[in-house]
Amino acid sequence: MAQPTWKLYLRDIVTTGTYTEVSTYLENGAWSLGFGAPYEPMARESILSVTLNNADRRFSPEYSSGTYYGKLKPGILIKLTSTDPADSTVRTMFIGWVDAIKPTPGVSPDKCVITAQGFNARAALSEVSIPVQEDVTYDAVLDTILENSRIYPPGTSAWFLGVVGQSELGSTTELGSTSTFANFETGISTFLFAGDWGDNTTVYGAMQQTVGREYGRLWSARDGILNAINRHKLITDKTVDYAITTFSDMDYQYGSSTDIANLVNVRAATRRETATQVVAGLQNPVAISAGGTVDITYVIEGQSSGDRIAVKSPITPAATTDFLCNASADGTGTNLTSSCTGAIVSDKSFATRVTVRYSLSGSTNGYITFGQLRGTKLDQFAVVEQSAQDDDSIRDYGRRQLTWAYNMDSVDTADTIAGHILRERKDPRGRVKNISFKPTSTAALLTQALTRSIFDRVTVTDTQTGLDAVPYFIIAETHAFENQDYSVVWDLEPSSATDYWVLGTNTLGETTTLGPL
Repeated sequence: MAQPTWKLYLRDIVTTGTYTEVSTYLENGAWSLGFGAPYEPMARESILSVTLNNADRRFSPEYSSGTYYGKLKPGILIKLTSTDPADSTVRTMFIGWVDAIKPTPGVSPDKCVITAQGFNARAALSEVSIPVQEDVTYDAVLDTILENSRIYPPGTSAWFLGVVGQSELGSTTELGSTSTFANFETGISTFLFAGDWGDNTTVYGAMQQTVGREYGRLWSARDGILNAINRHKLITDKTVDYAITTFSDMDYQYGSSTDIANLVNVRAATRRETATQVVAGLQNPVAISAGGTVDITYVIEGQSSGDRIAVKSPITPAATTDFLCNASADGTGTNLTSSCTGAIVSDKSFATRVTVRYSLSGSTNGYITFGQLRGTKLDQFAVVEQSAQDDDSIRDYGRRQLTWAYNMDSVDTADTIAGHILRERKDPRGRVKNISFKPTSTAALLTQALTRSIFDRVTVTDTQTGLDAVPYFIIAETHAFENQDYSVVWDLEPSSATDYWVLGTNTLGETTTLGPL
């Protein structure tokens, strides 16, 4: 059977902003992307490993006479594509950033293993803060997180000011926006407030919390584009993309303590906006030069450790009322307050911290001896836990408790999500965890392996287990090739066990179960 053609590209190893094909040296490869387990809101990291022929040491970063010396380093982009022999269709299978380069040491070995990662690795290392968001859906919050993080998925080719690797003059001519590298489905919930997750929150953590509040899903596609779907997507998608009838291996089980949930808890977090008040204060005097400026960042803190609060409407500081400036640090000497102004720096002000830039005119150096920030706060929220349980299931299978780890925006939403999870998981079901197969057995199967990806809907049929066109979603894919051997594993998640009625999409009377709000 004909094999796909694999091509590998490395960016910036010859010309800045350009991919160079190194397929001639490619010997084998393995990669995976998607979710680590069913129902998780955020996908795991996408990873790639390729082995290259390194006989001429061009892939040895410290070989000074090597072809790519000084250019081959972690952080450059790597891309793997496939060409389908059936119709010559070229598909991107993976794109990410090189993580490590590992030439085999010694005289006789002549290999080099290059590993790469996707968006999540960088998102987990970078912190992000955003201004308070009001009356927004999760997709708008995700946009704001990305815009403030300065981290963009590896498939992005546009020009972004100040972003290393994407801001070099002449590299691109298109000004980038989140629409160029993200495909976020409009959310169902409208968050009253968002962005108040506190200091030291990573981009990954902020996105995870945001998607979890929607009960949605977010992942990086093969081409590096970020995708997110709302909570209605999977329960309304009834289109079958592929029917699985042949495979080399299947991980199947019926019933499991991890699959059944008959007591479901979902929390709702509510915020309370306070009246205008002092929300933060200066702890120690800060020096300011004559004719100069100084930035002071006020951190909005709660009454106790762990409080999640934020400032919604910071007020521009007023001289004397909100700050004093003196010639001496102890507040004595000439009062310079009338020569000093304070202004909120918009690009450094966020939900949990606000930066004020003080400017001092005249010829005398001074100190900001008193400073405070006023505004309205989003006070410590109240948490209400909504529960749904099935007594028959508890009696038959024992208490199987599940608590959703993310706070919904309203009690009604928490209640409907709890009911939805309970309906889906209170009874034992057969579950195909994954399907393994050799795609090159038929041309049609090979095309499916190269085409199908995350959240494509498939059906599984197997005589021995009694499965008869049972619907599943692909939630992760793993590929590996070497010489004439090519294997694929699809991790699966059960499609909804309930035919839901969704307003505007179903005819009244067709079903009786209303989908999660």
